[in-house]
Amino acid sequence: MELAAVAVELYTLVPSAFTAARTARAKEAKSAGDAELAKNIAHLPKPSTAAWAVNMLVRHGTKEFAGVLELGASLGEAQEQQDHDRLRTLGQQRPRVLGAAVEQARTVAEGLGVKVSGAAAMEIEATLRAAMTDPGAAAALRGGQLVRSLATNGLEPVDLSGAVAIAGTLPVVGPGKEEPDDGGRQRGRADSQRARADSEREREKAQTALAEAQRSADKADLELAQAEREKSEAVRRSEQLAVDVKTAKDKLAALQQELAETEGAITLAERNRKLAARLAERERRAAETARARLAGLS
Repeated sequence: MELAAVAVELYTLVPSAFTAARTARAKEAKSAGDAELAKNIAHLPKPSTAAWAVNMLVRHGTKEFAGVLELGASLGEAQEQQDHDRLRTLGQQRPRVLGAAVEQARTVAEGLGVKVSGAAAMEIEATLRAAMTDPGAAAALRGGQLVRSLATNGLEPVDLSGAVAIAGTLPVVGPGKEEPDDGGRQRGRADSQRARADSEREREKAQTALAEAQRSADKADLELAQAEREKSEAVRRSEQLAVDVKTAKDKLAALQQELAETEGAITLAERNRKLAARLAERERRAAETARARLAGLS
């Protein structure tokens, strides 16, 4: 029994089966008289859900994983050549390539009975993005024994401390699968990075800055589209309000005219009322006079 072979076996298992299998293998090694191997097996860390899903992508999603590495290599070459048009084109491809790889990782994981949460999916994307921009991270993923997710800030090499089960393990792929082929470019860049670490960090920093600029540009485009929609809506609303205001003004003018006519009618009615009151008073006095005369004749 060898540690590397045990690790290959353990890191193909679903996370829920990992601990029991690790304990069993450690006991077997101890029973065989290899206490050091038993100790090393017992210390193999259980992978996080995101790390395990990435391992499964490497083993079962060769096409999608290779796409991530190939796009990363192409971005690196375009950056080295200062080919801004190509960088822009490749940068536009990145969300699609990463999205396809994350979706495939989730599909593979769920096919094995493991639910991948939204948070874990974000860790998977961050890990694949790190592999896309950092050759060392890409090499760590190829081993299929990742135990935690990775992240990149674009300023420093990806922190790989404690990221893989056994440091220096060779790439491992599933039965009948070929290792993702990136034409050896990622490995060549890894060697180049070790020889030219400072230059590589600057290159990564510039690449990250470009990606950020592209994301900012995409965000600005979305905000512009939203602003244009809001402006169109405001113009439409303004035009409708102008129509409503004109209608209201026309109605106000009509009401003012009607009010003036009504006030005139009130004045005329008041004059007629006063005349009628005087006439009624005169007629009452005449009636009283007639009543008095009639009483005197009686």
